[in-house]
Amino acid sequence: MKKIILNIGILLGIIIGISSCKKDDYFVGGDLHNPKINMTTYDWMKSNKYGVFDTVLMLIDKAGVKDKINAPGITFFAPTDYDVYNYVQARSIAIQKVDPKKMWTVDSIIKYELNRFKDSIDIYIAKESLLNGSLTEKGKKYKNAKGGEFIISYEETRDPALGYNPNSTVIPRVVMFTHLFKPVADDVNVTSIVPPVGSRVLVQTSNAQTTTGVVHVLNNSHTLFFYR
Repeated sequence: MKKIILNIGILLGIIIGISSCKKDDYFVGGDLHNPKINMTTYDWMKSNKYGVFDTVLMLIDKAGVKDKINAPGITFFAPTDYDVYNYVQARSIAIQKVDPKKMWTVDSIIKYELNRFKDSIDIYIAKESLLNGSLTEKGKKYKNAKGGEFIISYEETRDPALGYNPNSTVIPRVVMFTHLFKPVADDVNVTSIVPPVGSRVLVQTSNAQTTTGVVHVLNNSHTLFFYR
């Protein structure tokens, strides 16, 4: 089984939506790309030259949920291999509080948690197309395929790490995915949401439009399934 490689040099670029760029484009590694991709969501992830989805796709294959992410007209908020790594690390820390010698690995997911993976992948799927052009600063609530709710927003950022320059009149914008653990009001200030109410994740690649749906790739700091 291919190991998850932790190499900061191969991370996908943070995705910054700048007002001078078309909302319909998408960014990868700081470069603007045509949003129309002539392959399925699964094949696009598989074609990533850095292999950052290899473990995710292996789990998708093992759990038999390829058709879920390739379903026509959906939006998939794709986790990366780094998000899986963050998950197994967090699980190992929890297990070692009981037995310091135990570890949780990707093999543990395959052996014990494929049913959970098959079910929980639905929290990353919306049964509609959510393109950057339809997103707002304040965000809007949507249903995921599991029946829960999330908020997706297109927010201005003044974080220098995300491209903000105080000497520029252009304010960068980023797509944020906010998973909700508890119900919130429709007019909630999305930037104020924190656990245990919800968890916010930066989208690092947004607005990719495959032949089967829309893909927004979650930041590598995310933990799979929002494990806490």
